[in-house]
This record gives sequence, C-alpha cells and structure tokens, in this order.
Amino acid sequence: MHSMNIHSVMNKKYRKPSTHNDYAQRDNLVHKDWHAAWCADITYIPLLNHQWVYLASVYNPTKHKVVAHQVCNEMTAELVTRTMKKAVQNTKKPIFLHSDMGSQYTSNQFETLLTNLNIKHSYSLKGHPYDNTYIENFHSMLKRELVFQTKFESIEEVIASIDWYVRWYNKERISLVQST
Repeated sequence: MHSMNIHSVMNKKYRKPSTHNDYAQRDNLVHKDWHAAWCADITYIPLLNHQWVYLASVYNPTKHKVVAHQVCNEMTAELVTRTMKKAVQNTKKPIFLHSDMGSQYTSNQFETLLTNLNIKHSYSLKGHPYDNTYIENFHSMLKRELVFQTKFESIEEVIASIDWYVRWYNKERISLVQST
C-alpha cells in the first residue's frame, strides 16, 4: 500500500444538530418484507464553513435504486414531501413507505401526501436505525465513497456531486440485482 500510495479513508466525527420528537411509537408495517415498500431518510452533509445541508432520499430496496433525492439547506417537512412527490412522478408507487419517526416524516404535510397517494406509512422503532437498513446502507456508502472524500464549499457543489453519484449508483455501480 505504501509503495502504491494507497491509504485508508478515515471517517471524521462531526457534531451534527440534534433533533427530538415526543411522538408515540407508530407501527412497523413492513416487518422486513420489502417487496412492496420503499424506504426514506435524511442524512447530513457538512460544508467547509461548518454549516450543514441535508439530503432526503427515497430508495427502492427490491431494485436497489434511489428513486428520488433532494438536497436542501433546511431539514423540513417540505424537503421530504418534495422528495416523495418526485419519487412517484415517473414510476409505479409502492404500497408502503418506511421511514424513521423524525418530525419531517411524522408531519401533517407528509402524512397528508401519503394518504392522498394511498401509500401506507411504516415506521422504524425509535432508536433502531437498522429497521430502515436499506436507506441507512445507501447513505453510509454515499458518505464513504463521496462525502468523506470531498470538501464541499457550497450547496451547489453538494447538489452536483450527489446527482452524479446517484446516477452512477443506479446505473453503473455493481449491484446485487440485474438492471431492469
């Protein structure tokens, strides 16, 4: 490794903003049966100026593809709602959407959208991100393969890089499923 100038990539620990909600636990309708479900989550991406931008993603676990994504400088119900609307535009919608119980996903705005789309909302158990393993894995790979190796100066740089990565991930990256 030394002679070829190869080195490991270390993940830097960041202090990301904390969030909290007091909602009662809602039902997990998927129970690890993902054939009719998509999953959704938000992840934090740091900028060089120590500000954060937020990536909301919707993922289809049976096709191992990102269905939609949006980057924004605020982590709001509007962000996840716009992302979900984008996800259902050009593809067959799922029976279930699985997410955590963050305030964006439990908001009236997001719940109303899912009701209008006739999509049932399934939730991870509080404090159990592994209930939403597919989207957590995608965000983890994205961070290891792109975010932790890049110093972003602006949200525009993040948007361009994430757009490239998602296209590459969906079309070229080695996957467990065949392209359809």
